[in-house]
Amino acid sequence: MNKRNVLALVLVFVFALTSHAAAQDFYIGVKFGLSQQKTKFEELEALYATEYSTVYGFCIGKKFLNFGLEAHYFHSDHHLVPKEEPHPELNIERFKLNVIGANVLYYINIPVVKPYLSAGMGTYNVDVIGFAKDSSIGYNFGVGANARLTELVSISADGKYHLVKFDLDQYEMDLKEFTWYLSVNFHF
Repeated sequence: MNKRNVLALVLVFVFALTSHAAAQDFYIGVKFGLSQQKTKFEELEALYATEYSTVYGFCIGKKFLNFGLEAHYFHSDHHLVPKEEPHPELNIERFKLNVIGANVLYYINIPVVKPYLSAGMGTYNVDVIGFAKDSSIGYNFGVGANARLTELVSISADGKYHLVKFDLDQYEMDLKEFTWYLSVNFHF
């Protein structure tokens, strides 16, 4: 069974277990934002400049009491700008990153705006254009806030720090990424 199937099975199982929880709130959201990545190839000491890119995706979640579970997908494209002349094999220009993951959220009870802490993991898929592809399990943690505009619509803003390492042929790619999102959520 591959990583995606295991993750999907875990998410379905968790949502099924919590489907009758008191004061539950189910939502689907669309996310847009910025991604800031730091890329490094450890063995060759190849360092790349920090670069910003747009990021987009969606989320599906359930809030119950002060906790929430959220599954998400996001995509970002990054251009790699070397800090110094790279090894000839690492003369790469860009990569695409796709993430499917899940987070546990803890909401702090404050009227109107609900701040929250989040931690999670997921499957990170990288496609370094013209070089190699890999999938790896990565971790993230972050903070955010949610404000309910109407009974059916809310907006969220959050920031997450992602940690993941990829094995690209014989090279290890160390990726640290900050993402900042604004999302519009529709509640059911």
